Amino acid sequence: MKGALSDCRALVTGASGFVGTWLTQHLLEQGAELTSILSELNPRSPFAKMGLDKEIRCYYGSIADYHLIERAITDERINTVFHLAAVSMQDLAYQIPWQTFETNVKGTYNLLEVCRIHKDQISKIIIASSDKVYGDSPILPYDEEMPIQGRNPYDASKSCSDLISQSYRHSFSLPIVIGRFGNIYGGGDLNFRRLVPGTIQRLYGKLQPVIRISSDGTYMRDFLYIKDLVQAYMAMYHYEGHQAGEHVFNFGTGKLWEIQKVTSLIQHTMNLDYIEPHYEVQNGREILHQHLSPERAKAILHWSADTPLEEGIRQTVDWYERYWLPEPHTATTGVV
Repeated sequence: MKGALSDCRALVTGASGFVGTWLTQHLLEQGAELTSILSELNPRSPFAKMGLDKEIRCYYGSIADYHLIERAITDERINTVFHLAAVSMQDLAYQIPWQTFETNVKGTYNLLEVCRIHKDQISKIIIASSDKVYGDSPILPYDEEMPIQGRNPYDASKSCSDLISQSYRHSFSLPIVIGRFGNIYGGGDLNFRRLVPGTIQRLYGKLQPVIRISSDGTYMRDFLYIKDLVQAYMAMYHYEGHQAGEHVFNFGTGKLWEIQKVTSLIQHTMNLDYIEPHYEVQNGREILHQHLSPERAKAILHWSADTPLEEGIRQTVDWYERYWLPEPHTATTGVV
């Protein structure tokens, strides 16, 4: 039986990451033929344990390597690009800013330059951006018409990548669509410095969950469940306005959650005795409140986040209980 995406020959950069794994699995289930550029393969990752590296063509090297990108796109006759590869952690971006810019900025313009040179074979380019591109705006929620103004290393790198993508679309008529996402959570996230997986790990280890707080107030975020995110990518893929229509979309739930309430919800979902959190005061590097308006995506793409936070947390806890927690792990600090 012919799959719904059997005509899709896609390059998925960052396929072995948290989001990339979910998207890769979905695209394969729909019959797509996939290729990825990977810096390395972590044998402990869900991507490797599920054997996804055996189901797609993998080119190993840097996403900033122009010639490697060109070889993958031409040899595999790629017609669709999902660009997810990025340094995605704020603290790492502060520690190694040059690597963040090398991956997030150079990786993007080299990829798009290859697509420009071979534009006759590329029909769709979908770029993963972030709510961080809006910077520390006092106006909430963010909508797509607000200026891009990221300032710290990670935010600035995503702002540059976003603007470069818009430039290639405007200047060279590349079929680019950009998705800006809020905080993403779900099973399979191996970065235990993030709030949701870090809290689950620590609670199963009978350790205090760690909550970061700011001297300026309480951190608040919009949390988007991974399955809703995958559907956002598919909505952009099926969008008919790649060439002439709107090309930037926010994807979020439209709701703000205090970090403390998310931690409490995880504790309640896990049915464990209450453990008092440990609070860490931060130095103001992170934006206090971030909140995306998803109204354009709803109106044009007919997309909405269908998973309530309570249900998404329940599915996430179930995932780690089935797949991850039987193995011993060293507890680490959970952050936003």
